[in-house]
Amino acid sequence: MVIARTIRRFQLSKLKGVLLEEWCHRWEIASHNEKQLLASEAGVTYESARHLYSDAPVDYKKVSNIILLAPQSSTAPYGLKTPKPMTTMVILGDTHNPYQDDKVVALVERFLADCQPDYLVYNGDINDFYQVSVYSKDPTRLGSLQQDFDVTTGMFARHAELLPNTKKIFSVGTHEVRWIHYLEQHAPALAKLNATKIEEIYKLKEYDIEYVPYEQGILVNGVFLIVHGDIVAQHSSYTAKRQYDKQGGNGLCNHTHRGGSYYKRDRFGVYGWWENFCLCRLDPDWLPNPDWIQGFSVVHFSNTGRFWVEQVPIINYKFIFGGKLYE
Repeated sequence: MVIARTIRRFQLSKLKGVLLEEWCHRWEIASHNEKQLLASEAGVTYESARHLYSDAPVDYKKVSNIILLAPQSSTAPYGLKTPKPMTTMVILGDTHNPYQDDKVVALVERFLADCQPDYLVYNGDINDFYQVSVYSKDPTRLGSLQQDFDVTTGMFARHAELLPNTKKIFSVGTHEVRWIHYLEQHAPALAKLNATKIEEIYKLKEYDIEYVPYEQGILVNGVFLIVHGDIVAQHSSYTAKRQYDKQGGNGLCNHTHRGGSYYKRDRFGVYGWWENFCLCRLDPDWLPNPDWIQGFSVVHFSNTGRFWVEQVPIINYKFIFGGKLYE
């Protein structure tokens, strides 16, 4: 009877748009302080929330793929707790569809099929949004925006089939912001439609991919921040240092289309930031001979707060990981 009343109170709370299964999964991975916040948000006491989680008729094998803890403000990152002793995450980005390098994407997908990571993060600039750029545009390409979107949703569909047990997250990049700003500036009424939002254009719910707004970031286990980034320095690794100067702590960014790392040791510990390459073509028609490097990163997280970053540059359509050559 108590649990029935608690469930009823939960359904009538200000979180009535949240499924009980989703709430229970968030409780499952939350810290004690985060659980107190979840109880407060649900409008029940901590003790009632604890019983709600214990007694709720939830099959955790079928629980929704909700894995992120929402931040308390728009400036705080989303939280991600990795409950297993060791967790593998693959982070990729900057495909810039339709300027993706199809051969490189296929190579990475072969690796993903072998790796079967626990998490896959699409770290922004998955589409180029060429048609709404402020820069000069080829008029013959202005009508191909939907086809460009279809390239991205086609990739998400392949990954859903290829990685059925992998939890997936999309973090907005600067080129997705092109679309958001274009609508706000030129069609503000359309900007309010759900159909024009990135989440709908990319069909994220259909492919069970969680959404993180631009530059809000994902903070893994309280120690590792993943953001697309908005800084580009002159040389490889310089951006990683500038991200450390800006953000502090540890983390990884895309946006530079280069790989690189920066380490800092002080009396409080050792910290590092990494730049995460790109998966787009290296011969763009608007920039001759860019100093970009294709690749991605694999990050292993322990539930003790440690992590290990393995950067994987792709050179001439080849890379080695775990002693295996992919070409």
